[in-house]
Amino acid sequence: MTPFPSFPLNGEGELRVWMKQEKKKPLDEQRRIVAYLDGLQAKVNVLKELQIKSGEELRPLFGQTLLPSVLDKAFTGEL
Repeated sequence: MTPFPSFPLNGEGELRVWMKQEKKKPLDEQRRIVAYLDGLQAKVNVLKELQIKSGEELRPLFGQTLLPSVLDKAFTGEL
């Protein structure tokens, strides 16, 4: 469970309306929220880096062994 409510992210306009309706939080609460969001952003950045690395590791595999095998199965009706 996250310490913050779910934000209506169906559209940027909806989020703006929600933010306008939300009462301003005390400064210490705002800082806690910013720290939480900064932590989430750091995790996203780590995941992006891992995704790039895994893509780089898989690229030769797809080009040399896996892709031809998958294509062969697709054309022979085994998929």
